[in-house]
Amino acid sequence: MHELSIAHSILSIAEKSIPTDSKGVVTSVSMQIGILSSIEIEALRFAFEVIKTNTVLEKAELNIDVVQGEAECLSCQTVFPINTYGTACPNCKSYIYNILKGKEMKMQSITIEE
Repeated sequence: MHELSIAHSILSIAEKSIPTDSKGVVTSVSMQIGILSSIEIEALRFAFEVIKTNTVLEKAELNIDVVQGEAECLSCQTVFPINTYGTACPNCKSYIYNILKGKEMKMQSITIEE
């Protein structure tokens, strides 16, 4: 379950990002996670809930924006949606393409309320 190590990384990044003189409370962490990233979002939410107890993120909510997949066919240059690996181009049926979106895992923001 690599979602637990990802949740620990989120905690670590948040702890390092909070100014040392801040008296505020972290209320949310916002992330972008691609549908092709191999991350189980519900497992990540569960792991985050478990590890945030007694930390600076104890009151934080994990907000996740799921990024849909998009690929460009190298044979016919068609750009098309892709939600799983091994999807053929809808135009020419080729399996040779570049993935343009959908593999992201980015922390976008940390909200601190004073």
